[in-house]
Amino acid sequence: MLNQKIRFLIVDDVDVNRAMIKLSLKSDEYEFIEAKDGKEALEIAIAKKPDVILMDAVMPNMDGFEATKAMRQIDELERVPILMITSLDDKKDKLKALEVGVNDFITKPFDKAELQARCKSYAQFSTLNKKYSLATLNPITNAPNRLALVKDITDKNEKRGLFLVNIDNMESLENFYGSKIIQELQIKFIEILKEHFQDLSYENIYHLSQEKYAILLKNSELLSNDDIKTFCFNFVESIKNSQIELNGYHFDLSVTMSFAASKESLYEEANEVLRCAIDMKKDYLLSSDVIADLKAKLKSNLDMINTIKYALKNDTILPFYQPLFDNKEKTIPKYESLVRMRDEHGNMVYPSPLFLDIAKKGKLYPQVTKVLVEKVIDKIRESGKELSLNISSLDIENPYISAFLIDTIKRNSDITHKLIFELLEDKDTEDYDRVKDFIEIAKNYGIKIAIDDFGSGYSNFMRIIEFEPDIIKIDGSLIKDIATSKVARSTVEMIKYFADKIGAKTVAEYVENQEIYEIINEIGIDFSQGYFIGKADSKLLEKAEFLEEVEA
Repeated sequence: MLNQKIRFLIVDDVDVNRAMIKLSLKSDEYEFIEAKDGKEALEIAIAKKPDVILMDAVMPNMDGFEATKAMRQIDELERVPILMITSLDDKKDKLKALEVGVNDFITKPFDKAELQARCKSYAQFSTLNKKYSLATLNPITNAPNRLALVKDITDKNEKRGLFLVNIDNMESLENFYGSKIIQELQIKFIEILKEHFQDLSYENIYHLSQEKYAILLKNSELLSNDDIKTFCFNFVESIKNSQIELNGYHFDLSVTMSFAASKESLYEEANEVLRCAIDMKKDYLLSSDVIADLKAKLKSNLDMINTIKYALKNDTILPFYQPLFDNKEKTIPKYESLVRMRDEHGNMVYPSPLFLDIAKKGKLYPQVTKVLVEKVIDKIRESGKELSLNISSLDIENPYISAFLIDTIKRNSDITHKLIFELLEDKDTEDYDRVKDFIEIAKNYGIKIAIDDFGSGYSNFMRIIEFEPDIIKIDGSLIKDIATSKVARSTVEMIKYFADKIGAKTVAEYVENQEIYEIINEIGIDFSQGYFIGKADSKLLEKAEFLEEVEA
């Protein structure tokens, strides 16, 4: 499109004048269209979309001033360079021309070299304009995109309102109907938005992504929160209760909406509120309803990221060790390694709120993992005890983390028989073959594999068999209810039976009291873990706490 010829619209009521201009500008890079007055020029400009307009000032029907003013009211013509070729030399006429939107002047009779130079300059300017326009338009709907929205918000530093509308399940719709039909649906939805929002005096409608649209208001202060909520409710219900017919297909859509009004960070605020509405399964949310909580959460997350950075820099990422009690031998042969850290005030930070999740979002998780693994390896060398590390299937899919773990295994092959990887399955895992390959490498170095939180929801019995675990750790949600729930006890008994059949040891997590401890021993669970045995500590507990109490 950008390699096409530059199109000039020459507007003059005198045939000879138009011919002279065309002759002076003759070039293989240019093409020319003509109009005899301002009214015709306006019609042709809308239809043909010229790159540069050469406009006479004095013409019948509609003069150059009126035509230019009308063109500047049309979005497609707003940025097209307009040069006025005129014999008018009065200062007032030039000021009037500038006020209506003329970019430059060429005085009649014109100098050929000057005409060529100015037209070449504005042709280049128009090409840049066209490139910018393409960059700020959605290629499917030709509506302004996110770049255009951000620019429009930034250019006018004032408080305005912004609606975001998200079509739900768009990916599923595309998978079912195909890209071509969905592109037509996106174009249709722009028209639906124009129809519904026309009474709100919006500034523009933007197509931000396949499923997301924005509507920028000129003045949000004219609307109360109740007005906005009523509008959102009515729009959501209208979409939900109507059917869109398109090329023989009938679409039943649903949408999620957000609204924000601010002077700064308008899009970011509206987008975060939309994300909350989707997460909370709300039809719509206003920033005034949730923004205080969002800002508090954001501050908390930033504070946590800063604490993690401090801990990494000052070596205060610490492993704590919770004992696994051998129910038969009455000893503590193994420990689970749990990550902790001290903040800048010396306070211990535990995984609640989940600082590992925040570390992942802040791209600090690999560094935390590296520090923890190295310290656990050092502890194995120092104590000679078996220690376990928690890793998820997503960790194994991460090239950096898996490469680091394999390298660490190889460098410490003399003690890896004392290492246990507690594997937590994740519903977002995509490459199970990679997980299986990693497990095989680990097992070749004598590392034991434990399946963590078994029975919590994502565990797949067939996949567990493929992993060939040495240990199955039964999820705490089953253990904590085992004294009061027949279903929980029966499930634990079934897991024990399954583990025996595949030759795996069992661990009961969340053993909090004597009653639970006695029940899991009745069932025959191999190991106990929980506060009844001992809390996690930076030091290795040598004897179960309940045994120390009995002896005391």
